[in-house]
Amino acid sequence: MAVQSLYRKWRSQTFAELVGQEHVVQTLRNAIAEDRVGHAYLFTGPRGVGKTTMARLLAKAVNCLHPDPAARPCGTCEMCTAIAEGRAVDVIEMDAASHTSVEDAREIIERVQFRPSVARMKVYIIDETHMLSTAAFNALLKTLEEPPDHALFILATTEVHKVPATILSRCQRFTFVRHSVTSMAAHLRRIAAAEGIALADGAPEAIARAATGSMRDALGILEQLASFVEGPITLHHVQSLLGMTAAAEVDALIAALLAADLTAALRAVNAVANQGADLRQFARDLVERLRAVMLLKATGDRTLLDLGDDEAAQLAQWAQQAEMAALVQWVKLFSNLDYQLRTTPYGHLPLEVAVVEALLAPAPVAQPVAPRPQPARPQPAAPAVAPRPQPVVPAEPPRPQPVVPAEPPRPQPVVPAPADPSLVTPSLPPEPSASAPAPVADPPPPPPAAWAAAQQARPPADPAVARAADAELSLLEQLEATWEDFKRDVRPRSPTVQALLNSARPYDVEGNTIVLLVSSSFHKERLEEPKNRAIIEEVLRRRLGKVYAVRCTIEEKSVEPTDLRGKIREARKDELVRAALNIFDAQIVDIEPLEPE
Repeated sequence: MAVQSLYRKWRSQTFAELVGQEHVVQTLRNAIAEDRVGHAYLFTGPRGVGKTTMARLLAKAVNCLHPDPAARPCGTCEMCTAIAEGRAVDVIEMDAASHTSVEDAREIIERVQFRPSVARMKVYIIDETHMLSTAAFNALLKTLEEPPDHALFILATTEVHKVPATILSRCQRFTFVRHSVTSMAAHLRRIAAAEGIALADGAPEAIARAATGSMRDALGILEQLASFVEGPITLHHVQSLLGMTAAAEVDALIAALLAADLTAALRAVNAVANQGADLRQFARDLVERLRAVMLLKATGDRTLLDLGDDEAAQLAQWAQQAEMAALVQWVKLFSNLDYQLRTTPYGHLPLEVAVVEALLAPAPVAQPVAPRPQPARPQPAAPAVAPRPQPVVPAEPPRPQPVVPAEPPRPQPVVPAPADPSLVTPSLPPEPSASAPAPVADPPPPPPAAWAAAQQARPPADPAVARAADAELSLLEQLEATWEDFKRDVRPRSPTVQALLNSARPYDVEGNTIVLLVSSSFHKERLEEPKNRAIIEEVLRRRLGKVYAVRCTIEEKSVEPTDLRGKIREARKDELVRAALNIFDAQIVDIEPLEPE
């Protein structure tokens, strides 16, 4: 006969025996004592933290025969014993991983209508709920929302994000957390004492860390060690069986990093490699240890660390020696080694490289800050020097060719200038006439002079013409933005006209005439028929509040860049111009040429 596994043998039978999850236990106890048990519950959390155990305890509690509701489940009555032994016909456990179809969900729906045969309530425990198909979820929706009074649904899942929101909204949700190392170690000691298994100091904590918060995994490791070891189970046995790295090697590497001793750090890495230990596990243990030091350095709060007093004292000493920037860099550096160690053909070389990098650049966070402003300082210095020789360069004939025609008017201001710029004259002796207008203080006067000349040559625009063009183009933009809505308004009057308008679009506005650009002469002739044009003009009048005529064209005319209307059209396409027009409710009255730099 097969021996029952420890995690099944020592499954908690009452709320008092359950380890951890106090928030769930207290809530369910109060609900049972006050007779406020819901119709559907959803238990979520990582594997091995007690979701299925809690579901069975709740099934016992609602069917327990103990007279005191606060003492349920008692674990000793007939119903509690039957549920614990798995022979209660009214408590149905279903693994959704192997019952994913909609037929399984329909079978539940059909059977849930019948009242329980023996128990007070019929309980359905659906494990791994996220494995149900979409059709199965949809089939259960109505039943989960309004089940019979004698039915209770308990769903358990490790991947709650895969459960539809419609299911989540119909259940009371409880989130289960991982067990702490301290609580798991204490529970392992109790079970080991009852089973006659001797555990040496440090072994329960090592098992708990290897289980990563899963009580079922921890009991499985303990059972495996009991078969592997004859006599007391020591820390060395745990490390050998699980391929874990000796804590001394992790501590040695951290001490070497803090002391900046590259030789000692590499020796620790090679010692781990020579032991044949799992290098990935070594990297994980190292990151976990450095993380604990970082948290203690940042907060000084030992409650954040799931460690014993002796380990906390060691970490506190390291936290005093370490710098926060170096700790952050080491955690990032070594946490990226898992994939490299798994795929590299060079053994423990990535770990050695990471150790060397950690000691050669202990605080890279502060280093990038210093060099960044350094290259930024010479950059503004270069343009500061560049404009100084510019007054000399324009004195040469090749570059100021466009300025040559502007030189004749300059001798006029040169006559009154010699008395004042006596200090400037020695700086530029070759050409006193060019230096007289003080180009040193303001090097770019020639371009503005040319621009001013162009401004004087340009005839002033008529504001009324500009405003009219701007208003017409604004109306055109309005029509373009609402063209689909306009065609939908035409459809009730004439589907044929709407179909013709699908090959047309607003193209221009000329006074009180709206010009439509069509794809062919056929569409132009049909749309300009009196009855069709009347329909379009009537819809335009209703939408715009003004009478507009309609004209069609099949040719796009090119917009001259010198034309004021064309310039306004191009300006209104600019996002900044459009934003300014909308914010200030403004109009375009003129387009001036861009001042050259």
